[in-house]
Amino acid sequence: MEALQIDPNSEIHDVVGNLSGAITSMRLYPDQHPQVQKYVETAHFELTKFLLAKEETTLLLVNDRVVCDQRPLPDMGPHFAQFIRTLREAAIERVTFLAGITKGELQDFLRDLIAADQESVRSRDHIKLGKIDIRVDFGDVDALDGPLSAEQQEQIAALNTLCRARLEDIKEIYDKIARQQTFSSKGLGEVVDTFARAFAHGVSPIRMLASLKSADEYTFTHVVNVCILTMSQAESLGFRGDKLYEIGMASALHDAGKLLIPEEILSKPGTLTPEERSIMESHTVRGARYILSLSGVPKLSVLAALEHHLRFDGSGYPHITERWRPNIISQMLAISDVFDAMRSRRCYKEPKPLAQIIDVLESEKGTSFNPFLVDNFLRLIKG
Repeated sequence: MEALQIDPNSEIHDVVGNLSGAITSMRLYPDQHPQVQKYVETAHFELTKFLLAKEETTLLLVNDRVVCDQRPLPDMGPHFAQFIRTLREAAIERVTFLAGITKGELQDFLRDLIAADQESVRSRDHIKLGKIDIRVDFGDVDALDGPLSAEQQEQIAALNTLCRARLEDIKEIYDKIARQQTFSSKGLGEVVDTFARAFAHGVSPIRMLASLKSADEYTFTHVVNVCILTMSQAESLGFRGDKLYEIGMASALHDAGKLLIPEEILSKPGTLTPEERSIMESHTVRGARYILSLSGVPKLSVLAALEHHLRFDGSGYPHITERWRPNIISQMLAISDVFDAMRSRRCYKEPKPLAQIIDVLESEKGTSFNPFLVDNFLRLIKG
């Protein structure tokens, strides 16, 4: 007797149809209304059933299409159209549902989704949200970078399309690192190749920087930006081919250890206690050990994870030996890391003006940073 084949498209159609029905009813009635409860309970049941055979499922919005677990879904009528419209209105392009999601989590998420204040929409333990875009205009840096020619604009538009697809690969990998799962480095390698292709076309690294759309995405977008900035530095100094590829991989994985640090320490707005500081600083060693256990990853990645907080003058952490001088790629990473951290908006800190960031880099030449590399980096970001 032939086994019964279950159509996954039909299953996800049931999930989205009930989510859409719940959204409609929640716009009309209070949360405890029987109609709302019926749709939320059914949506939760269908979603839980769909997640029985997997740990998570990810819905991506690509133009007017929905991609489920990297598989484009056919147009499934008005329910899908409404669901897409609702996510777009909340500026969400990526939703990941994890096994173990509760009915309460789902209902709270849907309520936030249709709230007038879209800033209330946030990730939860079993619901992860995201939106990553490639920034073309970067505030006061554009004044330094100059106007784009029609050909450059066309190149950037094409690269944006490619980068957006590849950036999702990094997000998937970092989700796996946070859960200490193994992953294939193939997707990460494709991202690195994409960035290398952009530099070969003469695209400014500043115009490629990923734009932060959500506080939940800080670690991810920071890693992407550090990768872009470090590869750009290396390419300008003559690194090509396999060497540039290894540098890109090392840059993309340099902060992997931070995903092994408790979130309450990572996101703490105030001063860390000595114990918390010790835990935070351990991310370099933790990351190096984690990467060392992976296959198919260049060993330079281990060194970069270990050394990226070591300063040019030998201070910083972790303490290795008095005469230890960090690898030149780690020295590039340190500059990229500080630059992007200072230019990024966090929930507890505003971004610094470009002029102030440049002053910091200039003032710390010879102590925190390699003077030659700082001068080279500043030439790059100024065009």
